[in-house]
Amino acid sequence: MQIITPTPLRKIWLKAAVAGSIWASIEIIIGSFLHNLKIPLSGMVLSVISVWLMISFLQIWRENGLIWRAGIICALMKSISPSAVILGPMTGILTEALLVELSVWLFGKNIFGYLIAGALAVFSTLIHKVISLLIIYGFDFLKILSDLYQFAVKQINIDNESPAILLSVISVFYIVAGMAGAAVGYMTGRRQSSGVRQTIEQDNNVLKFESELNKNDTEQNYAWPLLLINIIILAVILFLINLNYTIPAFAVGLIYVSFCIIRYKNSLRRLKKVSFWLSFLIITFTAAFLWKGFSERVFFSTEGLIAGLKINARAVILIIGFAAISVELKNPLIKSLLYNRGFSSLYQSLNLAFSALPVLISNISLNRDKATPGNLQKLFSGSLGHADTLLSSFEKEHLVRPDVVIVTGEVNHGKTTVAQGVISYLLERNIKIAGFLCPGNDENGERKGYFLQEIGSPYKHELCTMTFNEKRQKTGRFYFNQDTLDKGLDLLKQAYSNKNNELVVVDEIGPLELKNKGWSREIDNSFRNKDLVQLWIVRKKILGEVLRKWHQLNIYIFDIEHDKTETIINKIFDLIISHKKNFS
Repeated sequence: MQIITPTPLRKIWLKAAVAGSIWASIEIIIGSFLHNLKIPLSGMVLSVISVWLMISFLQIWRENGLIWRAGIICALMKSISPSAVILGPMTGILTEALLVELSVWLFGKNIFGYLIAGALAVFSTLIHKVISLLIIYGFDFLKILSDLYQFAVKQINIDNESPAILLSVISVFYIVAGMAGAAVGYMTGRRQSSGVRQTIEQDNNVLKFESELNKNDTEQNYAWPLLLINIIILAVILFLINLNYTIPAFAVGLIYVSFCIIRYKNSLRRLKKVSFWLSFLIITFTAAFLWKGFSERVFFSTEGLIAGLKINARAVILIIGFAAISVELKNPLIKSLLYNRGFSSLYQSLNLAFSALPVLISNISLNRDKATPGNLQKLFSGSLGHADTLLSSFEKEHLVRPDVVIVTGEVNHGKTTVAQGVISYLLERNIKIAGFLCPGNDENGERKGYFLQEIGSPYKHELCTMTFNEKRQKTGRFYFNQDTLDKGLDLLKQAYSNKNNELVVVDEIGPLELKNKGWSREIDNSFRNKDLVQLWIVRKKILGEVLRKWHQLNIYIFDIEHDKTETIINKIFDLIISHKKNFS
């Protein structure tokens, strides 16, 4: 028997999960609120709020490394959101967290260090915006902005004013706003740490444990090489554009965009927004009217029109390309590989943070309409008031994980037969078992397909067959019966929701489940019910992939070639008895 169980989290990661979940909930609710109201400088406002929150947490928990960990968790929670473009918000949040952590490390946990941290974090949003615009639109965009500025100052009779003055005024505004956010955060945190904090009831509605890390678009196929290919193609297109190889650049870009539109269904999401096409028109015609307006006194030029169209074409290619990269970053294989390469603490913390998100969002949403400047203090104090309760819940819950017994072996070597023996023995001892087995359909000693058979039922339903059927979904050599797949999902849903069950059997977990199909949906949902023991049948060839996909479990692996049936039975008995003691 092989035992695989996650390592308990250090307390700094538990606190980061709390801070990251509260930060993400505020980003989601307040961010959407500002966006829907079309409030100017909403990015800066969100950054000030983030500084407010980060500095407040540093008064409650003063550990070094808390903020950068919370920033990574918050950024990753944004990355798993349904949005097609995740790179901008992720890098912005990470930058803010790292700058606050660096400033506090250099200048200390004092009011001076906090003011510097706030100033740098909020100012970084301006730099981030400028860099993003340069990446998407290129340096020709700077010429258009400069010409537009010169046109504007002449209209209001301000002569010889350098754009640097305007940039300086804007920079000072961002810096002062960041310092103000830090100062208010310092006062909020001090009040919160010295007073009696609010709490939320610790009941079954506080934490909603789901396998959020493995929830992906079931209609999206992932391929990790495409992550590298997307990055390389975008780099090649930018290289060609910078060398003024316009025709090759846009020929490659056209092919690439066509590929992305076909493969990534959400890649056009940003291009469907009216605001994008409004900026498209503004950039194009501003370039046409001002490209040579001051140097040659020509206030409409074909060269400027072409330059504006080039800038926008570049933007379209990059926006769609970044959306494609964002999709591939959600590949569960990439997440699982990271988990197994030293990032287990991060991913366990992230799963905890997701569990608290529903209740946090609910609480903030109830008070969102009251989020006037005068009431923001109460809103954030209320959010910070959940910190101790969430930490206590996380400390208890992160050690309680579903127990899964896996029976593995080669194809057609008797895994289901062994499982049948285990189940028959347990049923005779009145163990309540639900789920199903998938015995083979053999003809003349040759495997033709598989049946689905509910535990305790004599009836079999055809699950798949090797016989060609154009109406069925094909995976590997087999054509799957959708009606039977639906029946299996219903059986699992009932099995997982019935609290009288002591063991749920899933035969088998295979290539369909690794693609987020088959039984995958109900398996993900099953992790809410931690007092159930599960028995999975997994072929040895894909065992590693299954372990990477569902890594946050206590797993006990039995190989039918080496482990006896009695050993499997004894282990399941021990787990069931343990669960009765822990959850009674």
